[in-house]
Amino acid sequence: MKLPSPRLAHGHTIQRVVQVDPRRIIVLTVLLGLAFSALLAIPFVFYQRAETENSLSLMQAEQERVVKLAAGAIHQEMDAVLSDLRYLSQHNAIRNHLARDSRGSRMDLAMEYVGLARQKRLYDQVRFIGLDGREVVRVDFNNGHPEIVADPDLEDRRDCACFEETRWLSPGQIYVSPLDVNPAPGAAEAVGPVIRFATPVADEQGLIRGMVVLDYLGQRLRDKLVTLEGQAGRIQLFDAQGHWLMGAGPDAESGLTDRGRSQPSLAEWSARLWRQMESEQSGAHQTDASLIRFERVYPLLGENLTPAQAGYASPVDADRYFWTVVVEYSQSAMHAANQALLKKLSTVYGALVLFAFLVAGALALTVSRNKALAQVMEKVVDHVPVLIAYVDAEQRYRFNNMAYERAFGRRPEQIYGKPMRELLGEDAYRAVRPYIEQALAGKAVSFERQMAFADSGTRDVAITYLPDLSPQGGVRGFYVMVNDVTPIKASQHRERQHMLELAHVTRLASLGEMATQIAHEINQPLAAIALYSAAGLRTMAGECDRSKMEAWLEAINAQAKRAGEIVKRVRSFVQKGEPRLVPVDLNLVVRETAALVDHDARSHDVEIVLELAEGLPLVQGERVLLEQVVFNLLRNAIDAALTGSGQRRVTLRTFSDAQLVYVEVSDTGPGVDPALGEQIFSSFVTSKLGGLGMGLAISRSIVEAHGGSLRYASNPGGGATFTFSMAQAAG
Repeated sequence: MKLPSPRLAHGHTIQRVVQVDPRRIIVLTVLLGLAFSALLAIPFVFYQRAETENSLSLMQAEQERVVKLAAGAIHQEMDAVLSDLRYLSQHNAIRNHLARDSRGSRMDLAMEYVGLARQKRLYDQVRFIGLDGREVVRVDFNNGHPEIVADPDLEDRRDCACFEETRWLSPGQIYVSPLDVNPAPGAAEAVGPVIRFATPVADEQGLIRGMVVLDYLGQRLRDKLVTLEGQAGRIQLFDAQGHWLMGAGPDAESGLTDRGRSQPSLAEWSARLWRQMESEQSGAHQTDASLIRFERVYPLLGENLTPAQAGYASPVDADRYFWTVVVEYSQSAMHAANQALLKKLSTVYGALVLFAFLVAGALALTVSRNKALAQVMEKVVDHVPVLIAYVDAEQRYRFNNMAYERAFGRRPEQIYGKPMRELLGEDAYRAVRPYIEQALAGKAVSFERQMAFADSGTRDVAITYLPDLSPQGGVRGFYVMVNDVTPIKASQHRERQHMLELAHVTRLASLGEMATQIAHEINQPLAAIALYSAAGLRTMAGECDRSKMEAWLEAINAQAKRAGEIVKRVRSFVQKGEPRLVPVDLNLVVRETAALVDHDARSHDVEIVLELAEGLPLVQGERVLLEQVVFNLLRNAIDAALTGSGQRRVTLRTFSDAQLVYVEVSDTGPGVDPALGEQIFSSFVTSKLGGLGMGLAISRSIVEAHGGSLRYASNPGGGATFTFSMAQAAG
């Protein structure tokens, strides 16, 4: 079986061992991809509709613009023809001819017509017709090469509708025919659509002598309107009866056929459109096939005459002579434009859908991995032997693992939403309430206490409250972690007992080494007692000097007390008692330990110097073990001073700062062998002949068990200084 890499224990690498279901990822990817695609389609649909509506609005505006341009072009053409007709009815050549009809005057008139036809290029024929209906002068356009028609070729126009209509007009009136083909008898070929403009001409006496007729080439107007066609659609032109004058009608400009034939009209093909065109001057009409914009145009009302021109001739019935300009845009063209837009949008949408499925795949993988990781973490959290919970700001449980069932006999769902006071009980809640308040104030707290478990009785537990801070800095609740430390406490107790045993053995061994010095120290007061008691006995045989007896008895009492103090000090040092943490005065520990080894030091000519700080703060510890530390360091210092070449001196110093209390033991020996370094604190490492190498190891273990530290440094002048520090006891 392949084991996971050790790196999995670091950071987020636990994800590497999380197994995910590929089928679930595929299904989730498809579902998310379809959801994303549907969401993406919404703005595309709205955009397509908006673009279609916008295109339609732009097209309608363009159609309206084209209609206005077409109306302007019609007015421009008609105004130009009317202006030419007025000119021809008033110019000098016609006046001279009416005053004196001669071949020369007719030729002058014809030359005037030739110049107009060549310059304007608007008219198929320019004629002067007499009252008898015969042409007096006629000039044919002749495809851009105007020529005067010879007298034999002049025609009788009495059957022409234009002659019939104009003969009943008065001077100053103008007849305008519908847009029609040229039905002139004997014409070689039709010249296309024509509009005839005619006005009577009177002589100086006011008698009508004939009429001037202009055959306007209607194709010129049609060509001009065709040039306006573009994106707005095709231009069509209808007369007042709804006949096609221009554009693709059902019979191709039915209004331009011979008048004797039946002429189909728009009313027959689209009655609804024709009714709208009859009732409205302008408007829009939409069918399934096209979008139409129309406007009624009165071509004979378009000119603006100045006051000086107010007496000029004007068309008759100009307010009833109208055409309708129609611009038609086919729905197929609009559909093609929409299809082009849809194609572009579909391409973009397809790319976004592909990207959406890629994102959906990544999201599905992430969601699946996170869900699998959450399941793994939930399993881990539920099976770790630690009580884990989350408490909100109202001190109600919002989450707890399965360990709570073992501790309180309730399942997590039975604990959810309950206050801490109810679950813990009133006494336990009062004990932890100060820590709860600190956690809700935003401070992480840890403490130890005993707690009653439902399945295992009272246990020692370590409790930690970690505040849950919001991004704004507020406290939303806190996490609870309760760890059963009963086995650890038992192990620590056994280790401490073992340490005490080692310390006791060390003290017994030390006393064995000091037995001679201790016996000598006790022998001195005993010898003094024997001496004083013998002197007293001798004195009592003779005359008894009461004052001497009192002095000797006091001396005996003092020496007996001295011997008792020595025995008491030795018994206190070697006694084996239960460890108790109490406030300890390290100055007192240093003094008593120094007194214990003082005789041994003096016997080897080693000076012990005490530099103890006044008002030294107390520390929390076990006095016997701390005496052992000072004793070990002091004995090592005396041994080191004995091997030195200079003055033999050991200095014990105490001092403190704001948090710690320090004890220094300095000697004048050779110092610590650099080759040993920190190994001197290891068991069975020593530089002394016959030494066990346990003193410093035991000393460091004792100090670290009290939460302190033990270190050493070489003295500049020789020797070494060992320093241990401990925290000050709480006030």
